[in-house]
This record gives sequence, structure tokens and C-alpha cells, in this order.
Amino acid sequence: MNFAARRKLLLVFGFAGLAIALASLADMFARRPADGIVPYPYGQDGVLVREVVHGSGAEKAGIRPGDRIEGINHRIVRRASDASRELLRCRIGSVVDYLVLRTPGEEFTTRVPISGRTLGDPTYLYEAIIGLLFFAIGFFVFWKRPEDEAGWIFFVVCVLFLLFFVCRLRPASYWWVDLFVQNTGTISLFLLPAAFLHFFLVFPRPNRFRFAERDRGEGGSPSPARRAFQEFLNGSRLLYFLIYAVPPVVFILDVRRQILGRPVALISGAPVASWVLLGDYLVLGLVALAHSAFTLENPVERRQVTQVFFGTILGTAPFVVFGIVFPTAFHNDAYVFWGIAPMILIPLTFGYAIVRYQILNVRVIVRKSILYTATTAVIFALYAGALAAANSIFASSRLATSRLFFFGFFLVVIPLFEFLRRRLQTPIDRLFFREKMDYQNAMLEVSEAVAGELDLAKVADYLTARIVSLLRTAGAEIFLRDRENRLVGREHRDERISLGSLVARFLRGSGRPREIGELASGCWGEPESARLLAALSHRGVRLLVPVVYREKLMGFFALNGKLSEEEFDGDDLRLLETLANQAATAIETAWLHDEMTQQAEFRRDLEIARDIQTSLFPKEFPRMTGIRFTGGSLPARIVGGDFYDFFPFDSGSRLGFVMGDVSGKSIPASLLMVASREIIYAGSRGIEDPGALFRASNRRIYDIKRKMFVAMSYFVLDAEALSLRYAIGGQPLPLLLRAGNGGAVPLEPPEFRLPLGALKDVPYDTREVYLKPGDLLFFYTDGFTEAMDAAMNPFGEELLAESLARHASADLDHTASGILADVRAHVGEAEQYDDMTFLLMSVTKA
Repeated sequence: MNFAARRKLLLVFGFAGLAIALASLADMFARRPADGIVPYPYGQDGVLVREVVHGSGAEKAGIRPGDRIEGINHRIVRRASDASRELLRCRIGSVVDYLVLRTPGEEFTTRVPISGRTLGDPTYLYEAIIGLLFFAIGFFVFWKRPEDEAGWIFFVVCVLFLLFFVCRLRPASYWWVDLFVQNTGTISLFLLPAAFLHFFLVFPRPNRFRFAERDRGEGGSPSPARRAFQEFLNGSRLLYFLIYAVPPVVFILDVRRQILGRPVALISGAPVASWVLLGDYLVLGLVALAHSAFTLENPVERRQVTQVFFGTILGTAPFVVFGIVFPTAFHNDAYVFWGIAPMILIPLTFGYAIVRYQILNVRVIVRKSILYTATTAVIFALYAGALAAANSIFASSRLATSRLFFFGFFLVVIPLFEFLRRRLQTPIDRLFFREKMDYQNAMLEVSEAVAGELDLAKVADYLTARIVSLLRTAGAEIFLRDRENRLVGREHRDERISLGSLVARFLRGSGRPREIGELASGCWGEPESARLLAALSHRGVRLLVPVVYREKLMGFFALNGKLSEEEFDGDDLRLLETLANQAATAIETAWLHDEMTQQAEFRRDLEIARDIQTSLFPKEFPRMTGIRFTGGSLPARIVGGDFYDFFPFDSGSRLGFVMGDVSGKSIPASLLMVASREIIYAGSRGIEDPGALFRASNRRIYDIKRKMFVAMSYFVLDAEALSLRYAIGGQPLPLLLRAGNGGAVPLEPPEFRLPLGALKDVPYDTREVYLKPGDLLFFYTDGFTEAMDAAMNPFGEELLAESLARHASADLDHTASGILADVRAHVGEAEQYDDMTFLLMSVTKA
């Protein structure tokens, strides 16, 4: 059932109850033939006399309580409806014969004077006033707060109280309406406890028990039974089903007893079971209310709940004593009124709490209603004065006798006073409800202020400051989404939470302001959310307002309570939702602008880094007798992490060269590449052994950045001795193509080959190979072997060796072009994932 249908159903229920109550009132104060007998409502085989009205005809005729009326006016009566029909045939002032059974076997006839009296008395009128007061307060709250669940339940409670006071506590009579009204009152008495308890479980906000959470806070884990019981008490469907299922069951059992002719114990005309049920539920409701009074965080709410708690006790305790206990113990209803009289404290307490503490958020509505009513009365008085003045001025003229004059006067004056009313309303709103009037202007101001602002920091600061000034809160802060998809506090940078957390999911899912207490009760099982909510609550945050753009959570506002200690009402929440929607658009725009700015700056930095990296590659290859070089680098991105370089020694016949591959891509990799190259270059000036050079360089690279490393190989070439000494750290082994060996093969691997910077101390060792004329060596990074096609198949070392053998020639550039063509043919349209850097070296000396 949707919102509108439930609202209509509650209105039908409320006004049906009001109609029944008014029918009961009309019946009680209608003048009709009466004999002064008050019957038991459940009597059978005659009318059992429960009470005789003092001074009535029945008392004068000697009829006493406990007698059974078996006949009226020579006709047998078997139930109250029969007696009602017979009395309606009698005239007021006549004397009628009654057949009375006093005890078994003692039957007599007596003559009863029929009077014309009403059954309603001052006591009943007082009870009716209490019931109507309940209905008026309940309907007011329901009408002004249609979206508030507690307001709905409060309206149901008030309607049931109306039926209880007007229908259940009415004096019994013979008339047909009595049976219907009395049974309606009895049903309301059975249902009232359940609605009363339900209301106190959700007033002023749903009760949240946390006895299972305390186990977790003490370092333990709550037992499944305690956790299940806590969930049951915290508003499970089963709890409310049981609350509302018990009263109808008890009522049906009582009806079954009556049908079977078994005696039903009564107190004040109602079954004892209904009173017992009322007492039990009332105690449970007061316990729930006391729990709220001690556990609510807001001091204003604690005060208002405490006031309602004591008002309810003062209103109900006397009724329990004088309306239930005394009649049960002494079989005397004489003191029932003294139990009913204090019950007026209950509606008065709620009425005062609504006006004083804004329970159910209707205080401003009350103020407006009173003020607008007073303004209307003043305008009406002015209109009446103007009419009287006109009548006085023109009394002696012929115009006063003309109907057209007053009709024309009406047509002229009414528009003038309507214009006056409209002119007065705006100043009144500004004077008494300025904060509400400011909201519309605030919407326009905020929209204009953030529409053209592209600075994310300025947008965030402006919005938080505007919320504080508009709602007069003790403070506000904002959490914004960062590049790593976390929500980070702008004022408290150390506070952050992931978008997958329970808090973030709740805020994104609801899209509306959520109270922090409500979120805390649903997130206690997740440490990340619980820590953030505890920190916010410690700073006095009361409300979280999500900022959602196209179902994407951009951030949220965290609002402290109002300086006036009032609750956030419906207007406040609607304002916050509107501001959040405007903020979402502004933040998304600023976020995209910031991202585009960063991307532009990033592209500019990449261009600079590319120029630097390009300048670091050798501009020409070394020229040595019998040795030739060529090489190149194809970065996967604008800036790569691969490099090679040559370090000539003082002796012209010896040359050091290095090839590296830094983990990562882009600028960080490029910067580490520069640092690694400089470390190797500086070390090569004093350390000739490649393994020793790696051992020293590894420690320095390790200290630069712990989470990045460099795959590197270092070679020392002696052109006269035709020897090549080398150390390998994470790089692929170079391929050697030697005539007569049948193909390209990798060089002998060193024992230790970890990349430099991966671990602090690695015992790198040196290997040596002697070269021959005609040898061709291919030094490369793993971008070649890991180049993948669309099916994710790597090029691999075997294909690379075959390509080197197939394209080997005296022209090194031709060889390099052939190898690169084979790699590109293998990759096809697939994206290049890694840098590809290589050197080719040939030995031509005899």
C-alpha cells in the first residue's frame, strides 16, 4: 500500500471513530423514556440490573441491583434490546408494570414511573471532553506532519482514546445504539494498549537497544541469541506482529466465553482481561519511554521525553488505582471518576510538549496557525468596523435603504482587505519566521554562487558556511570523494572511508539526510563505519546529508545540532536536500574541471619528462675498432621507464654500458630511471667489477623508494681482449648469435639476478664471456618477450631468438627493423603494455 492510500485509510479510520463518538454523545444526551435501570451489558434471559439511578422510578418501585427484569408492560423481555422497544412504547410520566425476579423462586410485579431523563451526566461530559481533546491533538499532528510515522501512530492512539472515553466509559442503557457503541469501546480498549506501546517504541525516534554491542565493545563477541534478541527488540516485524496479535486473541476468547454462556468478569462494564492487557502494555510502553529518556543523545529530546513520561504516569496511575484496583477489590465503582479525572494530563502533556519542545516537529506550524488566525481576526474586525462606519455615515441618506449600496460596498471593500491581508502576510513571515522565508532566497543565492565556480575548495567552503548560517547549526563539515574513491574529510584529512563501506552505501541508497544515531545502529558491525560515526558523534554531528550525482556519491555534509537545540524539521530537511542537489552538480563540475586541469598539467609534465628522457639517451653510439652498436627505445606511454647508456673508461679499448627497466610507468619511473643511471655512472668510476658495482648501487636504490625497483644489466667490454664481463639484476639474458652454433642462445646466467632495490642486501656476482669475430649480441628489455597479441599470447624468447637469426646481417639497422617488424606483426592491433628498449652489438675484428 502506497503512502497516499495509507494516509486516506487512516483518515477514514479517524473520522469513522469520530462519527461513532458523536453518535454516542447524541444518544447520551437525547431525552427519551427512562426507568433508571443500568443493565449489565452481557446479560441474558432478561435484563440483569447492574445499578439503579438514585431518585429514579426504578428506585421508587423497589428494584435493586442484582434483580432481573423479565417483563415490561405485560410483555416478556429477554435482552436489553427488548426492554428498549418496550420503553419506547411508553409515554413520559406514565406508570408501567415490571415483572422482576429477585432470587430463584422469588418473583414479583411492581409499578415503575417512567421519566424523561438523559443518561449523560457531568462525569460523562468530562470524559467526552478528554476524548475529543485527544482527537483534536492527534488529528492536528497527523495533518501537519503527514510523512512522520510516529505522527501516524499517535493519531491512531488518539482515535482509540476517543473511543475509549466516549464509548467505553459511557453509562449503559437499553437502547440499540448502546450495544454497538459499547462493543466499539471494548474493541478500542483491546487495541489501545498495542498502539500505545507501538507509539512509545518509535517516539520521538525508534528505540535502539545496544546490549549486544556492549559485548563487542568489551572485546568479546555477542552471542547469536543476544544479537537476535536485540534485533527483535529493535523494531522487527515479528515484534509488531506479536504486539498487535495478542489483543484480538484475548478479545475473541472473551466473546467465545459470552457465546458459551460462561461468566465474564467485568470492571467498569468492561472485561477484566482488557484492563489487565492495558496495564501490562502500559508498563512496557513506559519502560520503552524511560529507555529513550536515558539513551537519547540530544538533551532537548531527553527533556521532552521525560516530560511525556511523567505526564503519562500522573495521568494513568490514578486510573489504575481508582478505576481498576478499587472496583476489583471492593466491587464498587464509586471512585472511578477520581481515576478518570487526572487522565486529562495525558493530552495536555502531549499538547504542551508539541508547542514547547517541537515533538513531531510541529511547533512552527502551531505558531503560524495562531498568528495567521489572529491576523485574520484583526482584518475581519477592521472590515466589520468599516461596514459599521459606512452604515452610520449613510444611515440618514437614501443610500442606506438600497440593497445595491451594500452589495457595491461589499464588492469594493473585500478586494481592499484581501490586498491588505496579502501585504501583511509577507512582513509577518519575515518578522516571525524569517529563517523559513530566507530559504527560498538562499536557494537562488546558492545556485548563483556555485554555478560559475570551478574551484572545488571554494565550492565546498561556501556550501558548508552557508548551511551553518541558514540553519544556525553549531558547525558543519564536508567529506569529498578523492581520486582513490574514498570519502575524505576536508577539515579532518585523517578521517576517510571507502565508497564500499556501510555508511557510504546507506547514504547513496537513501539519497536523503540521515541521523547519525540511525546510521550507527545499522553500521555497528563494520569497524570502518563505526569508527567514523563515533568520531563524528564525538564532535557533536547529528545529521549526514548525502551529495549524490547520477547515483554516484560525491560526498556528504556532516551537520552539528542547531544552536537553539531544536530538531531539524521538514523545511530544514527539504532545504538540505535541495542544497545537496545543487552541491552535487557544482562539485561534479568543479571535480571535472580540476581533473581536466590536472590532466593538462600532467600532459605538460609528460612532455617535459619526455624531452628530459630523450636527452638522456646517447645521441650517438660509441666508435670502437671492430665493434659496432645500434639501439632504440619504444615507450608504452609518453614517458617510459627503460634506458641504456654508455660509460667509456680512460682506456679507449674498454667500455661500460648499462640497460635498465624501472618498475612502473610515466613520470615516477622516469625520475627513478634518471637516479639509477646516475648511481651506476658514479659507481663505475671507481668500481670496475660489475657484480661489486651492483652490490653498492643496490643499497642506494633501495633507499630511494621502497616500493619501486630497477631491472638492470651492466656490461664491461674489452675490445682488445674481446671479453664481456657482466652482472644481471632482473633483466632478460642477452641473446648471442654466433656463426656455426645453429641459432641465437642466451648468455650464461649469474647466480643472483634480483632487480636492484627489491631487497637491501643481494650478493650479485659477475660472469664473463669471450667474443669472436662475427658474433652478434642482442640486449633487450622484457617488453619484447612480453609483447602480446589480442589473444594475450606473448611473443616469447623463442620467437625473438628466431627473429634475430632470421634478420641477422652486417647492417645492424636492417636487423633491428626486421625484429621490430616481427614483434609488430605478432601484436597486431593490440595495445603495447610495456616499453621496448634494445641494443645490437656486432664484432667485426679478426
